[in-house]
Amino acid sequence: MDKIQTFFQTAPVDPTSAGQALWLIIALPLLGAFICGVFGKIIGRQNVHLVALGAVGGSFLLSALVFWTINDFRASAPTPFGAVSYAVGADFGTWFSAGTFKVTMGLMADHLSGSMLLVITGVGFLIHLYSTEYMSHDAGYWRFFAYLNLFVAAMLTLVLADSMPLLFVGWEGVGMCSYLLIGFWYDDPAKAFAGRKAFITNRIGDFGFLVGSFILVLLVESIAALPAEKLNRAGEQGSAVVERYQQALSAKGPLAFSVVEETAKTLPNLLEQTIVAGPLFGRSYGTMLMVALLLFMLGAAGKSAQIPLYVWLPDAMAGPTPVSALIHAATMVTSGIYLFCRISYLLVLSPTVMVTIAVIGATTAFVAALIAFSQTGIKKVLAYSTVSQLGLMFLGIGVGAFWAAFLHVVTHAFFKACLFLGAGSVMHGNGDEEDITKLGGLRTEMPVTWATFAVSTVAITGFIFPLSGFFSKDAILDAAHHNHIEGYAGLQQFAWVLGTLTALCTAFYMLRAYMLTFEGPRAKDAKLKHAHESAPAMTAPLVVLAVLAVVSLVHGLPLMHVTRGGETVTQTLMENFLDPVFRTTNDLIAQRKAVEIAEEHGAPWATWAFAYVIALIGGGTAVLIYGRRLKLPDALEPLRKLSFNKFYVDELYELVLIRPLTFLSKAFFRVIDSILIDGIGVRGTAWLTQRAGGMLRYFQTGDAQMYAAVMALAVAGGLVWALLRVAS
Repeated sequence: MDKIQTFFQTAPVDPTSAGQALWLIIALPLLGAFICGVFGKIIGRQNVHLVALGAVGGSFLLSALVFWTINDFRASAPTPFGAVSYAVGADFGTWFSAGTFKVTMGLMADHLSGSMLLVITGVGFLIHLYSTEYMSHDAGYWRFFAYLNLFVAAMLTLVLADSMPLLFVGWEGVGMCSYLLIGFWYDDPAKAFAGRKAFITNRIGDFGFLVGSFILVLLVESIAALPAEKLNRAGEQGSAVVERYQQALSAKGPLAFSVVEETAKTLPNLLEQTIVAGPLFGRSYGTMLMVALLLFMLGAAGKSAQIPLYVWLPDAMAGPTPVSALIHAATMVTSGIYLFCRISYLLVLSPTVMVTIAVIGATTAFVAALIAFSQTGIKKVLAYSTVSQLGLMFLGIGVGAFWAAFLHVVTHAFFKACLFLGAGSVMHGNGDEEDITKLGGLRTEMPVTWATFAVSTVAITGFIFPLSGFFSKDAILDAAHHNHIEGYAGLQQFAWVLGTLTALCTAFYMLRAYMLTFEGPRAKDAKLKHAHESAPAMTAPLVVLAVLAVVSLVHGLPLMHVTRGGETVTQTLMENFLDPVFRTTNDLIAQRKAVEIAEEHGAPWATWAFAYVIALIGGGTAVLIYGRRLKLPDALEPLRKLSFNKFYVDELYELVLIRPLTFLSKAFFRVIDSILIDGIGVRGTAWLTQRAGGMLRYFQTGDAQMYAAVMALAVAGGLVWALLRVAS
């Protein structure tokens, strides 16, 4: 056992070389996107497949080497502050600067981003492989694979960035690619509209991200400018803190994550102090931090589809099915969770923001689960399921269970990608039919799709046997119940109740979708008679993802025993693995005590049993109703319609936001653009110039003799005037 552990802890690549090679992980899919996009029509379908798969596959191999390297504890590299960080990275120089503000081009991979690298490139490769068959007859195949490669490159940029500005480049990149992929079939107006809806909704959130970043710059710069006596910390003089700030700001700039982390270490003693005097910024550091984090939450709500900006994600089903798997499983929609895990040391300084995130996440999870109850499109069910599961991840973030939220990101990537690709396989084998009420009986006709879909359904629900999603989801709910956020115990328990109800609803609607699709007879009015299993290029990724959805449960088991504070506590493998990433966060929790994290001293059998009963109740009810194809009572029909119509949120947005903005835009167009700009500013200027030219035309005839006569008359007039002046 010791030899095996030594083997896996010995890095195959020098840490410095691994850091310098991080750019290649991004460059490979970026190059693949360029080749497929520019030369795709010329090189042919098979070569496009080779380039696209090779780019992501090569990126996966490099990511695996980097991941192996950061697991070698000897690969720890010092940060600009001298602290040990289990990471590799490289600084490629100044990106841009303006006055004293500076941003460097730096990449960094630690246990958090290293895990994301494997998920993005690994699941991304399987989705690319699946797409080679699914999109084989599409005329725009080369454009599709160019967008897929570009999407992967943007997401890799997001997770490898060592600063907020570079992360924002990846953030905007995945937003742009989602617009291109969701509206891929742009000749269909409905699909093009869905792409625009996703793009505009995300821009609202991105505005919050930008303003939050500006406030963060203000915080960092103001702290760096404080006198040394105000920056004294335990065991460290203020002069040493000032010197470190000056060195870090000159080297990396105020928005580098290492600088932001140092700011978080300094903030506890400053939270009540005024940041800048005056009517505009006469606020404390704590208030400004809260505002910045709430703005980041707005940005995360856009990318990760939380209330009130979740409405774009269900409509993203307009894109090809592999797009749904890529966006909804492992990449774009997890950006908000990744961001908050990366800046968790700031979150724990603001309990108000944490409980806000928890309540928004829990509410989103519950509402989306209720909407999923009555959806008939198999992809729509999975889309609202994604919104719901993302809400649970935000609940984990809000109650301080950062490792549990990230564990759910990983497990969700496996089983949800498998479910979406399985839905695509069902549609592919049934003439693009996705209405689950018209399917049924596919268990025998599509055995591989059935088996993998069933495994992933069990993984997300915990029905029959607890798998990966059961443990990651339950870790979040356990933390929501037992952790403590100072001053917000009532709201926290409210969020836990909503999260628990969400778990019950998840088991119900997922078993409903499974039963209607794979079990029982096909609907009598269904036009399809025979289904067929998909090609190996589509079923092989399903098998791999289903296996990963099973084996990843080990990361949620409390197998590690760690001595902390003189007592032995139990940790899951994922919690222990991410401990170096959240070390500063845990230190700040212990220092401020505004957030209390409940420690486990053994396996939480009672919590698991309660969660399993919840899964059995929800799943068992669905099996009982839809296994027998029972008709729901007429009294429930209004509720079913309310759920089916998504609680009329889109209609409410149309009435409250879209129509008033449309009216204002038309009014501005007619008054300002047509009358003021075009009428007065453009045509009015032209009219004035035209009339002035017409008048001057009488004096500018081009007749030299006339000009000479006028000049003579002018001279004569001048002489007469002069003589009269002299005579007088």
